Amino acid sequence: MRKIILASASPRRKEILTKTGFEFEIMVSGCDENIDEKRPDRLVMKLSALKAEDVAEKNENALIIGSDTVVAHKGEILGKPASKEDAVRMIKSFAGDRHQVYTGVTVIVTGFSEEEKKKILKACERLDSQICESSVNIINIGKLRSIKVTFCVCTDVHVLPMTDKEIENYVETGEPMDKAGAYAIQGLFAPFISKIDGDYYNVVGLPIASLYMILKSVTEDV
Repeated sequence: MRKIILASASPRRKEILTKTGFEFEIMVSGCDENIDEKRPDRLVMKLSALKAEDVAEKNENALIIGSDTVVAHKGEILGKPASKEDAVRMIKSFAGDRHQVYTGVTVIVTGFSEEEKKKILKACERLDSQICESSVNIINIGKLRSIKVTFCVCTDVHVLPMTDKEIENYVETGEPMDKAGAYAIQGLFAPFISKIDGDYYNVVGLPIASLYMILKSVTEDV
């Protein structure tokens, strides 16, 4: 059996991936995540690929999942806040407005077979209506030829107008400090979300429906 590895320490991604029913391991990437990229879709795709490739170098006969999420509002990419003041600034910037959440996912299958390649390509064709950008490449991981699928999913999130007190009270809970965009849609920020357009789980940190199609293509007949 080909083992599945999640290259992320995020408890939210772990929880979401568990919903697929697949057994998996966690191996956190140690790659340098400081890259120069201004477009949020390309940024998350590049970072997810770096994470997956780093873990793939250490594992043969494996399927590795790398992922990265950012929030973008009016051209500004909002990652994790550096401080409480930064978190307040981020939330103030998009309160009462719409912003976008981009999650990039990279799946690397090391030492793939031609049958696996056909199934993966077939699954990728079905993803076209769900993703904003994707690529499929054959790469070398050590001595193994591997297939790398990278894609990005974007969700629009609408936030209600918030008072300064509401923003400050939320930041004081500590919840925003390890979240892209300084909020958790599934947490205490939920009352301020008026609606979303797109994949809810993409906002949480992993677009599971799109990822599931890739996992299924390798592990089952499709």
